Amino acid sequence: MRLEELKTMAATLVIAVVVSSSALAAESQEYGPTGSAWSDTSLVNGYSLEQSTDAELDAEINSETYAEEVLEAHLKELAEAQAAKQQGVTQVGAKVTEESTHYIKGQSNGIFKLTGYSGGGLTYSGAPTVADHTIAADLSVLGLGKKVFINNTVYTVEDIGGNVRGHLIDVYYDTYEEAAGVTEHGWQYAEVYDAIYTG
Repeated sequence: MRLEELKTMAATLVIAVVVSSSALAAESQEYGPTGSAWSDTSLVNGYSLEQSTDAELDAEINSETYAEEVLEAHLKELAEAQAAKQQGVTQVGAKVTEESTHYIKGQSNGIFKLTGYSGGGLTYSGAPTVADHTIAADLSVLGLGKKVFINNTVYTVEDIGGNVRGHLIDVYYDTYEEAAGVTEHGWQYAEVYDAIYTG
């Protein structure tokens, strides 16, 4: 309900209570100490009638509105926190590189768990590490030099790793932050396809 509708309903309720209570008070001739204000507890079964000003009614209505505003602000804060969390995630294979445009997806090699590493230097194959190109794999699963699609990017198996076993691929990144972002908010998995050269 809108604030104005709530105010109207509250005012109508107060008027109804005042009118019926005034009639009861007039019948019983019970007046307050000044003779102009009344208070009746006996005729309404133990409940005391209280006069409320517009400011008090506004405060009550606004307290409900305030609670709604606090809830909305909290939900917005949670949504922003979730968005910020997602910004820290590195999506593997999101980039369509120049190399990737010369290949199409072939046969699937299955679903692989993905991790990230950084640090530069030479790979197991002797080639330098290159972001959006170099990956480390278990050579018994993906052979050295094999080109594969992970999402939209073609990668080349050029490296190995001590913990890279089975269906796990370690993707090289230029920065630690990008590498950590692959698994920082949970594991990523992707179906890995053979990359077939088209020229």
